[in-house]
Amino acid sequence: MRAAAIALALLATAGCAHGQGSPGPAASGSGAVGYVRMDELVQKHPLYDQLARYERSIEAFDLSSTAPQVAKTDPQLAQREAELQRELRDAADRTNKLLNEKQRQYQQEESAAIAAAMAGAGRTGPSAAQIAGNVNATAAQQQSGVAAQAQRDLDAYRKTLQRQDQAQIAAAQKALTDRADRTYRAKVDELQAKESALSLKLASDDAAQRLALRTKLSSLALDDAVREETQKQLSALDRKEADALAAQRNRDQQTLLTLNAQLHEQVQHDLNAQVASIQSRSIGSLSQRRQSLTQQIRSVPAPAPVVRTQIVNGRPQQQIDANLPPALRARIEQLHNDYQKRFQNDAKTTIAQFKKTRDDLSRRYNELHGIDAGSQAGAAAQIAALRKKHDDLYDQMVAQIDREVKLIAQQRGISVVLTNVVASPPAGGVDLTPDALKDIESLHE
Repeated sequence: MRAAAIALALLATAGCAHGQGSPGPAASGSGAVGYVRMDELVQKHPLYDQLARYERSIEAFDLSSTAPQVAKTDPQLAQREAELQRELRDAADRTNKLLNEKQRQYQQEESAAIAAAMAGAGRTGPSAAQIAGNVNATAAQQQSGVAAQAQRDLDAYRKTLQRQDQAQIAAAQKALTDRADRTYRAKVDELQAKESALSLKLASDDAAQRLALRTKLSSLALDDAVREETQKQLSALDRKEADALAAQRNRDQQTLLTLNAQLHEQVQHDLNAQVASIQSRSIGSLSQRRQSLTQQIRSVPAPAPVVRTQIVNGRPQQQIDANLPPALRARIEQLHNDYQKRFQNDAKTTIAQFKKTRDDLSRRYNELHGIDAGSQAGAAAQIAALRKKHDDLYDQMVAQIDREVKLIAQQRGISVVLTNVVASPPAGGVDLTPDALKDIESLHE
């Protein structure tokens, strides 16, 4: 309730208590101070159910606060991303360096074997250093272009996956929150129906006694003492019913609090599970796309027994001299295949270690990203809209109650009325709440 919006509001009725009709009951008196308990009056207003529905909707939307650790933006996110990117680059650099070292080693061994084979056949060929130089120059040229394009493609694909993840997580959060809201509202309606049934039962059980007391009070022959005692009995009967209903409402409120906590926990659990599933799929997709980067690392030009460099389909390739005798060419080709196989087998271990490091960094990178802040902003906007509707309706109800209270004050000759008195009423003040409650309850008819 927006108690602050009407706290200590004064209903000035100057001129209404002087010279206009009956001054009202003498007990009130001109210049007396009246007061009302606005919260009670608002709860009896015909539009209170609509106001309560707004409040329940706002409370249900607040369930979205159960996922702040997923949705909250890390203030150091950029720095952590940069650190992970640096670790990935360092791992790639170490892998390339190690592969290059292994490549040079196998090239030297293969070149030595080719030179020995050619010398045994009475032929001379390029030295191991020349062969290694040709292969390294080609590898450097290819690696530079392929690595740059692979990184651009990977970055673009990562951004696409992040947008998809954020949209899926936002949809999952909305679905879970809507489900919790429906459960909560159903329970509220159920408890309100039980409270109404209890109120009706209490009134029905005491109807005969209340009728007897009111009939007795209507008798003009009662003396003051008996009338006072009868009035006390009637008030005690009202208090008994009110206390029983209040106790039931307290129990219902505790039930709602427990349910709300359970819904928060369930939404959190389900949302975490869906976020983990979404991110797991994205990590798998990102790992597959990273094959372009892995392929770039694997596509180090193979050290082959070469005599010259030729351009084939726009790319440089090392080829065996076609003028060599068939037997020597077959021997050189066999040596090349053997060393190529040995190099590839050796490189597999190095590449596997890099992939393990890369996948771990990918997992850590994706864990930095959670629910899109836009989903939080959307929920906040809906809550703001509901709060505005709630506040506008509340102001309308209070304005109508103020008019009713003003009329009652005029009829009773009271010039000043304090609203929203919660603690101690003003000394000598006249409580207008019961009369106002009757007028407001008549609005239901």
